[in-house]
Amino acid sequence: MKLRLSVDFLLLWAGLVAIGVVALSALDYRWLIHLCLDWWEWGKLYFRPYSYTLQALLLPALVWFAFTFVLKEIFPQSNGVSRAVVCVINAVLGTRYLLWRFFVTLNLDDWLSATVSITLFVAECLSVLNSVLFYLHNIFYIDRSAEADRWSEAVIRGEYLPTVDVLIPTYNEDGEILRRTVIACQEMDYPHKKIYLLDDKRRPEIRELARELGCEYCDRPDNRHAKAGNINHALPTIDGELIVIFDADFVPSRNFLQRTVGFFQDPRTALVQTPQNFFNEDPITVNLGLEGIVNNEQTLFFRHIQPSRDFWDAVVCCGTCFVVRRSALDEIGGIPTGSVTEDYYLSIRLQARGYRVKYLNEALSAGLAAETIGAFISQRLRWGQGTIQLLYSDANFLTVPHLSWRQRFSHGLGVLYWFLSISRVVFLFSPLCFLLFDIAPLRATIDQLIFFYLPYYVGGVMCFSWLTENRRSAFWSDVYETLLCLPMSITVLQTLINPHNKPFKVTPKGVTDPNKIHVNWILVRPLLAILVLSFLGIGRHILGWTNVATNPDSLGVNIFWTTYNSLLLLVCIMAAIDVPQRRHTRFPLQEACMLQVGGNWFKGMTLNLSEGGALLYLWHYPHCYAQRGILQFVSPSPLEGLTVPVAIMPRQCHPEEARVGVQFLEMDIAAWRRLIPHLYCRPYQWQEVRVGELCTFWAMVMSVFRLYPLVFTRSPGRKPVQGPQVTVQCASPSTPSKGISRVTTRSSSPK
Repeated sequence: MKLRLSVDFLLLWAGLVAIGVVALSALDYRWLIHLCLDWWEWGKLYFRPYSYTLQALLLPALVWFAFTFVLKEIFPQSNGVSRAVVCVINAVLGTRYLLWRFFVTLNLDDWLSATVSITLFVAECLSVLNSVLFYLHNIFYIDRSAEADRWSEAVIRGEYLPTVDVLIPTYNEDGEILRRTVIACQEMDYPHKKIYLLDDKRRPEIRELARELGCEYCDRPDNRHAKAGNINHALPTIDGELIVIFDADFVPSRNFLQRTVGFFQDPRTALVQTPQNFFNEDPITVNLGLEGIVNNEQTLFFRHIQPSRDFWDAVVCCGTCFVVRRSALDEIGGIPTGSVTEDYYLSIRLQARGYRVKYLNEALSAGLAAETIGAFISQRLRWGQGTIQLLYSDANFLTVPHLSWRQRFSHGLGVLYWFLSISRVVFLFSPLCFLLFDIAPLRATIDQLIFFYLPYYVGGVMCFSWLTENRRSAFWSDVYETLLCLPMSITVLQTLINPHNKPFKVTPKGVTDPNKIHVNWILVRPLLAILVLSFLGIGRHILGWTNVATNPDSLGVNIFWTTYNSLLLLVCIMAAIDVPQRRHTRFPLQEACMLQVGGNWFKGMTLNLSEGGALLYLWHYPHCYAQRGILQFVSPSPLEGLTVPVAIMPRQCHPEEARVGVQFLEMDIAAWRRLIPHLYCRPYQWQEVRVGELCTFWAMVMSVFRLYPLVFTRSPGRKPVQGPQVTVQCASPSTPSKGISRVTTRSSSPK
């Protein structure tokens, strides 16, 4: 039986201490003490500003700012060389800052001050180490689009057409979500495929839905090992050469199999992963009213980190939107069940067998992002728990045989990320130690911080958004990490102590209340408590509630630090209040149509379209109070001939023109088979939102003053009242002229 990782570390440290004791007992160790003291004094003398004039203090930060500004102007799209230069310099600046912190700023006056100071320093070391390794890890990446073009030619010509089984595991998703996914899978352009609906709740209505849609239905008598067990139970009943897995809420584009199947002509390829895209906004964006301004939190990982992992041959399977070779899956005994993140486990086992796990960075599918902040947090906690569980399994990246050092490095960085939550908690409480209890976590003047810390900070802010191609800003990373830090820290520590303390839990989808605001008090209470302590700490010194004399520099630094933390906490509290959402995602599709009311037909076009209804622009519409009608799509719309009974909800109604909302009442399977592919399955329709650093910072500041969830108003069945746009214009489509019958929004191919 393998020893637990904590025991391994304990034995390792005990061995090192024993070796040190034996070595020192045989030597006169006083020279070593003197040497350390000499180095300490040298460090104190060396790590100090060479001049205390403002120009000299600002010089390193200004030089680095100017350099990165010019570099960004020369290379608006970063390349390997520019990324390497920036990453190496940032690594040097981070190391310089940590050395200064170690030699100059530690407070070792007493055991309590030393504990607080050293804890903060260790947390900073972890944070800087992660940043440096992140930069170095993401210097190079692989773009496999050209490779997909080459491999897909044989598939399109019909020369390489292995049989494919498409598995859709489901537990508690309702029939509406499953219908969309099954129809989209059936619409994929590929001849030899079979769709299986794996129902782990044994529901008669889902069995009937599968029969109605014409797909295979599979259940099992128990729920052992959750999703992994559900898939493994189905494996003996299927015989496809390739297996595709989609979560119940994900819908593929028509060309999904055409773009991915061809890779398996290479016998070393065991799995091809594609990005997860989302057709709804994540709950943080929605709750702050910043739709279209801040991109989805997962975009950084799927569109930037995963291609870099491909360079290191350490791609992570993400549990959905991937294709796997059946023979390779059988070779490792099916989907692994030793972790709640069975997908990560699967990746390492395949790579340890010498197989390639490749990443095709093309938006070939989309699904539902977590719709509530509770579901969002629960999902991230499961990912963190599952990643750390790997350390206690036979897929431990440190000990599993046959992995290269490159793969171990990349997987190790993925594990390190989850420990940053502990550092973030330390950053929240450290300045409060000074403001509330007069315990200085570091001894530094403002001059020293400007000289040593500001260049590193400026480099991070200036370069992070540029290096990630505007997929994430440093400010919004702080927001996400602050929101997650308390529950994630608890989960990390619990998992280290008892790795299997929590079972697999499905992320709920499609369960939002369309009419109510919900405060997630489990998240809000601790954040609110820290915010109150922050205000008390600042007020204690500014309002003269204490008679203790303090160093003005230390007071200024800690007040500034706490003020920034308070800003983050306010944003996080606002984000933890769920506002109502539409049941169906609306797409800005302009389709020619006619509305029949009382025997009369009125021409118009859609301004947006969803599974549940549409917003119409009609010309000459006098029936402002009609309640029922029939909507028919006409040429040149691809939906020409589709007829749907609708309920009518006028928005802006005048005899000459009107904006009318309609709700679809009854649709048969044939109608769904036309509407769903048009909404969700068009190739290359999914695009990223990319916004610059300053815009996202301003959005963060404005989200505090707007208090969007608190002033949110909504009537049942209507669109939420939008707050003012911050920088990016996200207005609805302009009113079409009468001479235009259809302008359909389409995305171009990334190639």
